[in-house]
Formats: sequence, structure tokens, C-alpha cells
Amino acid sequence: LVATLSGHTQEVCGLTWSPDGKMLASGGNDNTVYLWDPAQLRPVQSISEHQSAVKAVSWCPWQRGVLATGGGTVDRTIRIWNTQTALSQMHHIDTGSQVSSLVWNSDYKELVSGHGFSQNQLTVWKF
Repeated sequence: LVATLSGHTQEVCGLTWSPDGKMLASGGNDNTVYLWDPAQLRPVQSISEHQSAVKAVSWCPWQRGVLATGGGTVDRTIRIWNTQTALSQMHHIDTGSQVSSLVWNSDYKELVSGHGFSQNQLTVWKF
């Protein structure tokens, strides 16, 4: 065991390391995303704009510090964040259904979202 990171008040649903390995993003059933610096063993930033569980978290592979997060059935929103300096929301999209996964495609600069209720589909977004 290297460390235990505590911060979420409910289940942790999504995890992703930044491409440089210096930041960890976690999404939870508490509707919160935490950004962790592993050296500090505590969240260094938090995102609480989602209205339901955050299962989908994904770092952009070609733009440093850009994070995509996706909310559950009530929220249905993909939010794109700049985490480099002061945390700021760059963009948001109401997808019309639960966002269950997010994956960036670095070759085409696209983001693919996987959805549950109510559409159960994959959607490709140009970034």
C-alpha cells in the first residue's frame, strides 16, 4: 500500500491519471470531481457543478490540463475544464442522457461519450 486518498462522501465511480502522471482525477456518486496531487494526499481542487454522479472523467491527451467530466441521469452534461491555473469551465454540453464514459481520440481531436439511460449510445464530439 502506497497511500489512501480520502475526500469523497460516497462511492468513487471514475478515475484517470493526467497524461504526465502528476494529477489524478476522481468522480463520485457525491456529484463531485476531485483533482489530487499524489504528493499531497489530499484534493487540491474540486468540481461540484454536476447534478448527479460523475462516472466519466478523462484528461485531454493533446492539451495540458484539460479535463472532461460527465454527469449521470439527472445531470446528462459533459463539462470541459481548464485545470492549469484557476479552475474554469471551458464548455458544457447537455447530452440528453446519462454520461457513463468519456474517451479522447488524439488523432482526430475528438471526444467520444458513452451513454446510459435514456439513449444507450455512443456519441462522437469534435473538440
